[in-house]
Amino acid sequence: MTSVSVERAEAAFWASFLRNRNLDVTTVDDGAVSVAGGYAVYATGTFLQYAIGAGTTRSLRADDLAIVEEFYAERGAPSRLELTDAAIARDRALLDARGYADDGLTLAVLEAPLPLAGEPSTAVGTRVVGDRRAWSALSLRAFADTVAGDDAAETLRRSTLLSAAAASALVVATLDGVDVGAAAVRLVDDVALLYAAAVLPEARGHGVHGALLAARTAFARTRGATRAALKTAAGEPAERSALRHGFARTALLRHVTRAR
Repeated sequence: MTSVSVERAEAAFWASFLRNRNLDVTTVDDGAVSVAGGYAVYATGTFLQYAIGAGTTRSLRADDLAIVEEFYAERGAPSRLELTDAAIARDRALLDARGYADDGLTLAVLEAPLPLAGEPSTAVGTRVVGDRRAWSALSLRAFADTVAGDDAAETLRRSTLLSAAAASALVVATLDGVDVGAAAVRLVDDVALLYAAAVLPEARGHGVHGALLAARTAFARTRGATRAALKTAAGEPAERSALRHGFARTALLRHVTRAR
């Protein structure tokens, strides 16, 4: 599996979900538009407001960026794309000409064949759950130290609810009988897209992240998945955990945003 296929799979997943969900007055602007192999996606009040997979089938053109810019301008949001380092280098002249700059965050794409090579911690229990509200409450507690301010906290809340609604399965991890971690998985053809993994601060460093990886990929294998992929901040503990469990880094991603 190549990182390009992962980016397109993720883009198609979110585009399909946003286009087919039931809308109300608070989500009427939610949607997606196809662009150069990927999609510009928008979910109101969440962190999911950028183009994914754009430029994975060919070089970006000025008309591609015009589509992205119009899509986000109609929603009062800045034009933002998530691109591989290779795509940024290839299309740098065009991006510079249209006023795009790097946001500073570097994400690693990690991929692995299934089953995973590493063994999860036997001290950590896991289970698939159906209670979205309880899962979301645990996830919010685990992610709480990553945001500051009321606005960011509300964006995190809405993003967490979106993650729960879009998942093929939600998983909770327990340590000494206490729920300490949460994560989600979405199946796209034979690919298990792993996302929204979070561990309570007091439980970090005890193998919880690895157990969440193993539980989600085990679930995905029973549904026909042969490959798994995730994105995480490059060089952070979540990437190191994934590497220990048989994942390999296949690409680096950066967000570029157009000055308004």
